[in-house]
Amino acid sequence: MTFEILPMFNLFPKDEIFYELFEKQTEKLNEAAALLRKLLIEPNKLSEISVRLKELEIEADNVGHEVMDHLRKNFITPMEGEDIDLLRQNLDDIMDFIERSVNRIGLYRIQAPFPKEIGEYITVISGAVAEINEGMKEIKNIKKFGSVLQKRCERLNELENVGDDINRKALGGLMGMQNISCEKLMEVIKLKEIYETLENAIDCCENVGNMFESILIKNQ
Repeated sequence: MTFEILPMFNLFPKDEIFYELFEKQTEKLNEAAALLRKLLIEPNKLSEISVRLKELEIEADNVGHEVMDHLRKNFITPMEGEDIDLLRQNLDDIMDFIERSVNRIGLYRIQAPFPKEIGEYITVISGAVAEINEGMKEIKNIKKFGSVLQKRCERLNELENVGDDINRKALGGLMGMQNISCEKLMEVIKLKEIYETLENAIDCCENVGNMFESILIKNQ
């Protein structure tokens, strides 16, 4: 009697769709960061940039909903469920803060040329998003890219520190003004909100770096 040897299969395959969805989210973040840079060069296009950022925010939200749908359906995942959810949340928050900052620039009628601090925040955000975009491609193969990913985590932490320095100087400059008019006071209040929103985006980028590091530790 002969027996046919059947190919082995995994009863509990890990769904790789999570990596694909996270890469989609970071691609949209990459476009959002590019739009921030474009705003500095072409401030006259603020309106169309703001519209596109709102579209990107909605698109990113939809990807986030897909992540949660798959998380509810899958028993075995490539990362811990809590890590997947936190990563999704932080990526979503970065997009939200980027969109909100540009929305406020338009809503509050901040005129070009913008304060140099806005350009400094945008430079940090762009650098951080670039690290996240590359890191998200590497995290699915931690054994191969672990050391590179660790460097990205360190770089994201360094960028957050730079963001803190910018924020301290920016807010210090605003709060240090004396004998200002009511009109100037309103401008200070508006800029303070925009600065803090951009700083929040940077903080969330560091949070993603912390998530990368946590996943690295769990997969050593």
